[in-house]
Amino acid sequence: MALSSFVYISDVDNLSDARYSAGMGVDLVGFRLNPHDESALNPEQFKEIAVWISGVNLVGEFGNSTPEEVKEYLTDFNVDYLLISDESQIHEFTQFNKPLILRILVSKETNENLASILNYTSGSIDYFLLESEGNALEEEDIKLIKAYSTQFPIILGYGVNTENVKTIVNELKLKGISLKGGSEIRPGYKDFDEMANILELLEID
Repeated sequence: MALSSFVYISDVDNLSDARYSAGMGVDLVGFRLNPHDESALNPEQFKEIAVWISGVNLVGEFGNSTPEEVKEYLTDFNVDYLLISDESQIHEFTQFNKPLILRILVSKETNENLASILNYTSGSIDYFLLESEGNALEEEDIKLIKAYSTQFPIILGYGVNTENVKTIVNELKLKGISLKGGSEIRPGYKDFDEMANILELLEID
């Protein structure tokens, strides 16, 4: 299976999402490992999922965890990438010798500082994941993304749907897109409609 865009499936907490994503040929699958998140996976849960998937890079999503907390967790979690949210501690995170993804929450406040964040961190960050508390991709957001997507490896993590995904992939010059996983209805049962429809649109014939 091959996709026409780099795809990161984030916020995964179950085997159904993980296996489906890997089978569809996505590039990255991210797992909730932030110790401050009540819904995060513990080491046993993560290992039970990870052992069943292959051919995809695993992301440990540690959010606002400190480097000290992440160091402790890395003894239990074998991941390929780290997702972090605090750019002020990037230097400390480089000690782990793993590629870093910086999550940036897009808002009117951060939009004004986005250029400085990207420039300040670009030497240490492999990908920038742009997310938003709202789901809509506004015209102002599109202009901002276009201004930086050719200079920095940006992954767009909001506002992507079946109606606009091909336009986003073809016109915004992004590194890729990100879709969120979701909780199972019950163990082994999952509604893949939205994620599946988007990924199927990206399949290469």
